[in-house]
Amino acid sequence: MDRQLVNSLIVASVAAPYVVEVVRQVPLLTRVMKALPDDVRRRLPPHPRRPGLAVFGSARFFVTLFRYALRDDAGDGPEMRRLKRDMRRSAVREGASGVLFAATVAVLWHRGWRLWG
Repeated sequence: MDRQLVNSLIVASVAAPYVVEVVRQVPLLTRVMKALPDDVRRRLPPHPRRPGLAVFGSARFFVTLFRYALRDDAGDGPEMRRLKRDMRRSAVREGASGVLFAATVAVLWHRGWRLWG
C-alpha cells in the first residue's frame, strides 16, 4: 500500500477522537447555557441569547465560560456542578486528543508525509 495513503489514514484515525469530542461539546454547551443562572449569564461577554446558538459565541465568550466552569461556586446546584465537571472532563479529552493529533502530524511530517504530495 502507498506510504502516503497509510500515513493519511493514520492522521485521520488520530484526528477522529478530537473531532468527536468537539462535536459532543455542542449539546453540552446548550445544556450549560440553559442551566446558567441569569446573573452569571448577564456577566458573560456578548453571546447569542438562544442556548442552541451559543456555539457561535466569540472566543472571549468561550474563555470566560470555561473560566467559570473551572470554579466551584457555593451557589452551584447539583446540575451545574455536574455540568461543570462534564465541561472539565471534555476539555481534558479535547486537549489530550489535540496534543496526540499534533504530535502525530509533526512526526509524520518530519518523516516526509504531506497531505497533498
